[in-house]
Amino acid sequence: MRSPILGLCACLAWGSALAQPDLLPSIGIGALPSDNDPICTLPFQTPPITSCGRPEGEQAADFNLYDIDGDAFNLESALLLGKPVLMISSSYTCPVFRDKVPVINDVVANYGSQLTTIIVYTPEAHPYQDISPYFGAVNTGQTNINAGILYEQPETYGERKAVLQAMLDSMQIDAPIYLDGPCNEWWNYYGPQPNNAYLIDTDGSIFRHHDWLHRNDDDIYCDIDSLLGLPTNCGQTFGGSFTVQLMSNDTIWGDAGTTITGHALLTNPTSIDCLVRIVKLQVNMPSGWTSSLCADVCYLPDVDTALVELPANSTMDFYYYFYTTGAGTGFTRVGFRNESDFNNGFQRNFWAVASEANGIDETRDTRSWWLAPNPAQSIITIVGDANIDGLQITDMQGREVVRLYGRSNDLSMLARGVYLVKPLRQGEVIGAARRLVKE
Repeated sequence: MRSPILGLCACLAWGSALAQPDLLPSIGIGALPSDNDPICTLPFQTPPITSCGRPEGEQAADFNLYDIDGDAFNLESALLLGKPVLMISSSYTCPVFRDKVPVINDVVANYGSQLTTIIVYTPEAHPYQDISPYFGAVNTGQTNINAGILYEQPETYGERKAVLQAMLDSMQIDAPIYLDGPCNEWWNYYGPQPNNAYLIDTDGSIFRHHDWLHRNDDDIYCDIDSLLGLPTNCGQTFGGSFTVQLMSNDTIWGDAGTTITGHALLTNPTSIDCLVRIVKLQVNMPSGWTSSLCADVCYLPDVDTALVELPANSTMDFYYYFYTTGAGTGFTRVGFRNESDFNNGFQRNFWAVASEANGIDETRDTRSWWLAPNPAQSIITIVGDANIDGLQITDMQGREVVRLYGRSNDLSMLARGVYLVKPLRQGEVIGAARRLVKE
């Protein structure tokens, strides 16, 4: 008769064999990168977000990444602990990720003993003044401008670490964060998506893939409960009602070649979640212009309709972006409709007027000028030998905020954000705008 102890040992060994993850070969990275390692060239524009990523049921590929202190994370080693892994992509300039941090912290608090949750820091979704890899155009985003989260796309691994450190200094994030490699190995394989999520079972298979973490039908709590064999309640009921309020003028002015932004506020005053459909009903743009919707996420210009969950007793910013090239006037009529009550709907018009800069073209003025420091906290000085005696400061929609006279001025009256600054001579604008960041 077999010894009970030997039998128990055999069962444990068999259970351990079953728990052995079966992963695809590692996508990288090897040794800890140097801060001077350059970031590999990003694509000008990625494929549509909903067509990217790895499919559910496929075996995950192993990887090795490092946190800001140089400590490593390895997927296979994590799965060998007997817990599934939830991995989430991120960047500081992704407002969607920032909005999901409370959900991530809640997942860590409630499932920490049963689930390993990590965040992977990937290329910036909405870099300041640089091309967004998802849009193929500069798309800093009004949310980032308002929050003063203005970072260019890192060019080295060290610069990526610096932006991550800024995020860690400003937010409470309870999940550990690991930086993607200099050649964006994780992002290229598991993305490219700005805030996706993968639930990896202990056998190494992909149990769930969210194009966007915890959005619409992708309920992360339901998916985790299902994977862990816990009771689930995955049904969702919509109803309620909502209103739309324009926060900007319906006509917005700006310089040609910039992004002109219309702003509205969606409000659900009821105790029931509301499902809102947002549609470009009519679009009339000058040649070369494009536009996009931005609500719960920022959609690519070719997306004409979006379904947005507006939680009970909440408000949500809606932005309409006009990506201008030359001078001209663009128009869009946007429809908002409650999917549970077609009588609860609104239409709002957005006009964008883009004009060439007034006065002398900077490229023809050999006497250079610039602003220092920039970004600035208080005092700003005009540097250079251009004959300038003042500055016109406008917001990013081209609305004048203040005029300052003299070569050195106090900016303490300005709120944090990004402004356009044009030079003045005897009260007249004489050149094209420069950007100013007020910290």
